Amino acid sequence: MMICLLRWWTSRFSYRRVADHRQLLSTSTEEDDSTTQLSVVIGGAGADQGLPADVFARVVIPLLPVDDAVRLRAVGKAYGAQMIDEAFLLRRISSCLAQQQLTGLIDVERDRGVDPSAPSLPPSLSRFGYLARCAYVIERAAEWRYMATFIRVASACGVAGHLPLVLSAESVAAHIPDKETFHRLPAAMAVYKTLGDLLGSGADNGSQQLQLTDGGRGEIDVFVVPTNMLLRVVHLASYFIYLLALGWAVVHGVQFLAYVLTGVLDHLEKLDITFRVVCQTGIVILSIFLGGLIGVLIRRVTKAIWVWVHARKRLVQHYDVGERTLRIIGRDEMFCFCPFLWRCSSTHGDPPIQAWVHIFPTFSSFALHTLLGAPSSSLRFVLKATVSGRHAGYRRLRTDNLSIGRRDVVVIDWRWDFKFWEAIRMVVLLVGGGSVAASVLLSDGGRIMVGTTEVAVADGSVDEEFPATTAAVRELLRPYGLGDLTFRPWYW
Repeated sequence: MMICLLRWWTSRFSYRRVADHRQLLSTSTEEDDSTTQLSVVIGGAGADQGLPADVFARVVIPLLPVDDAVRLRAVGKAYGAQMIDEAFLLRRISSCLAQQQLTGLIDVERDRGVDPSAPSLPPSLSRFGYLARCAYVIERAAEWRYMATFIRVASACGVAGHLPLVLSAESVAAHIPDKETFHRLPAAMAVYKTLGDLLGSGADNGSQQLQLTDGGRGEIDVFVVPTNMLLRVVHLASYFIYLLALGWAVVHGVQFLAYVLTGVLDHLEKLDITFRVVCQTGIVILSIFLGGLIGVLIRRVTKAIWVWVHARKRLVQHYDVGERTLRIIGRDEMFCFCPFLWRCSSTHGDPPIQAWVHIFPTFSSFALHTLLGAPSSSLRFVLKATVSGRHAGYRRLRTDNLSIGRRDVVVIDWRWDFKFWEAIRMVVLLVGGGSVAASVLLSDGGRIMVGTTEVAVADGSVDEEFPATTAAVRELLRPYGLGDLTFRPWYW
């Protein structure tokens, strides 16, 4: 029965959408917005038959992405500007904010362009164009799943100023003149760039410290793995043949050396005992020297082959956040095939980042790390301790997924590019309903450093000075048996 109804529905109504590659979000006036190229043809058995306007408005339009809805305004009759207007965009903004738990953290200038007391909109924007851009940015912010956490941490660090952060018309006009400009960056970076002007408002030059800017293009050396599966198979086969040849050469070289040494030692049996000891000592030293020389030679040859196969000169785009320069790690680079990054490398909206010698699995990790270390941030370290690096609880704390099911915990992992095996982790805790940010820095060797934005309430021990922070950190460390080991009577 359901199949028959579905066939009847699809035969009664057919949809065809024709769109060109022009801008989906207009750059000039409201009239330009409504003349963007899109045609929706709803045809049926007769020319006068079509989908009822109220059904179309209630069922179809809410399912459309914002950019498609803006293009749909070009359709006349009952489907255009009457249904997709400023009120529709404001409802979409409110629903997206609620779905992404951004209500109270982000907002738009809802009265801009209609309130006579408010400043006029920039000449390049109409009110509809401004709201359309805001709705599109907030909708795409769903790909940056740590956006709400980032804003709450920024607020706790005194960097975000007063919440909610308001997307001003001037900021939108500067950073999103059209859809193509927004999509030059991954979603997380594009949204962060739009918010960059709003951060650091609580300190001098704070926005410049955290604003994402273009750092120019430059040529660097990267190590890549072919994306073509056939080339990968060829490379693996080449390495296999090389290892077989190397193993054959080593085995036969050792056999030949053993044969020569056996003959020499037999000949030394006929010599004087003193001269024999000297010769045997010389043979041992020479053997060690030759073995080391052969080992160095093998290592250099292997490295030369590896560099020849994987090293490439590549022109990459750099970006600046304050004094830090970063780049997006390509999906074909060897970094992405390490367990530390390979799951994150498939996330297009939040890509892995290299910032000088630091490797971050996502841009979110880099942004939080930069935020906490910014000069305008009020975070400071108040306690340091050292435990055994082999402590089972400490090792689990550095590997467990601590943020599952918890909105008040976020984990930042990063590594050094020249010591890629050394992992560093910072656990950030939002305490007191988000008014205080506390951090626990974990590095190799068992070192633990605790930081906080909490204001000291008394003189004395750490527990007395920072009660909210110590309570939250103790709760984090207690399941791992590190609470008492960390809070000892030595601290900053």
